[in-house]
Amino acid sequence: GHRFIAQAVDRGAVAVAGACGLEELAAMGIALPPGLPYAQFSDGRLALARLAAGLHSHPSRSMAVLGVTGTDGKTTTCTLLESILRVGRTDSPIYAGVGVITTIGARIAGAEVDTGFHVTTPEAPDVQRYLGQMRDAGCQYAIVESTSHGLDQKRVAAVEYDIAGVTNITHEHLDYHGSFEAYRTAKALLLRAIFHSPPKPGIPRLAVLNQDDPGSYDFLAGVLAEEAARPGAPEVAVRRYSLHNPQADVRAAGIDYRPDATSFDLHWWGGPAFPVETRLIGDFNVSNVLCAATAALGLGLPPGVIAAGVADLAGVLGRMQRMDGGQDFLAVVDFAHSPGSLERALKTLRLLVAEGGRLIAVFGSAGLRDRAKRRLMGQVSGRLADFTVITAEDPRTEDLAAINREIAAGVREFAPAESYCIVPDRAEAIAFAARMARPGDVVASFGKGHERSMCYGETETPWNEQQAMLDALRGLGSA
Repeated sequence: GHRFIAQAVDRGAVAVAGACGLEELAAMGIALPPGLPYAQFSDGRLALARLAAGLHSHPSRSMAVLGVTGTDGKTTTCTLLESILRVGRTDSPIYAGVGVITTIGARIAGAEVDTGFHVTTPEAPDVQRYLGQMRDAGCQYAIVESTSHGLDQKRVAAVEYDIAGVTNITHEHLDYHGSFEAYRTAKALLLRAIFHSPPKPGIPRLAVLNQDDPGSYDFLAGVLAEEAARPGAPEVAVRRYSLHNPQADVRAAGIDYRPDATSFDLHWWGGPAFPVETRLIGDFNVSNVLCAATAALGLGLPPGVIAAGVADLAGVLGRMQRMDGGQDFLAVVDFAHSPGSLERALKTLRLLVAEGGRLIAVFGSAGLRDRAKRRLMGQVSGRLADFTVITAEDPRTEDLAAINREIAAGVREFAPAESYCIVPDRAEAIAFAARMARPGDVVASFGKGHERSMCYGETETPWNEQQAMLDALRGLGSA
């Protein structure tokens, strides 16, 4: 990157921060213009994050900042928090006082901001710019979905978090992190961050853990204990949520699952249980509600506000999203793209299949990403779906046929050959699933959700999963 200094200066850069010393630059034949300020840093990404925060006058110091990480449920939990905090701001216009950055995009006091294709956590300059816009719009709360890539690459290193929630940690992104232990360690950076943020008057420090998650709970509890043992460490409250564990600080009881809603009583540490109803479905969404509610209760919001905020959320783009094209079966678009999230989604949808009906799953697996999960996802679908349609999901520069063969090998470990097919074109795969569906069936496409492009080779091609499903459903009348 240092070789681009001259181009940066030509485009107006008035100072440069780099990891190389002046002698190293000279040895590479890079001459700095006379008088150009140059600052040397040992960690370029950390420097970028801190400089971006300084450029925007450290906006996260002006708000309560809530971070959410985990393999699954991050976006839904962030959106639930946004809905709860919006309802809690009864003295302000709708949406005022809340900003959110998720993998779907950003909203600043209700105004949508497009964050681009295939986004996880945006790069540090964008994160700080959005936070600055939130502060300038009068937001009192900022919610930041914090992915393992974003944490490991220090995109959020200069975000001064106050509350950190973890949904779960399962098999994902091992192509990047190399091992599950490294992936888990990256996620834990969010919890460590709340110990190192400067104090903010009236804003608590809180860690929220999922007591039902064997992949992370003990490890993360150990990380919190390690940070708390440091000399001079600030006090951080730790709250645990669970679907069933009576020892948890927040838990659900009397869960009633219905095709269009879920209701339960929320028990918590500070008072009597209160009823909650959500239009989201499935155990995993109850868990997401508990995570968001635990953070909100830790902020001091009253139970009535939390229940109202949860009830107010109609759904999240590409997350168990029902699609209606006038068909006589249930069609769903969901973002599940890991073995764990696919398993939870299929188990949830199984409850909605009519007697004698079938669960038909459509999905693929991304190229140049975690290869191990291809066979694992095939195994999950072979066990839990009645029919699997294997198709494209961002093959990138890999051979799509080879990817699909790996998925199919997993399916065959649990299901006969006649229980799956490979349809490489994703639109045709969704249409194929729709054509084979009968009344009482459930057809679900997984893996793309909210994303608006598909990558073939090195080219991003426009894609809209919802439109593809609706086109397939509306085409049934002419089929």
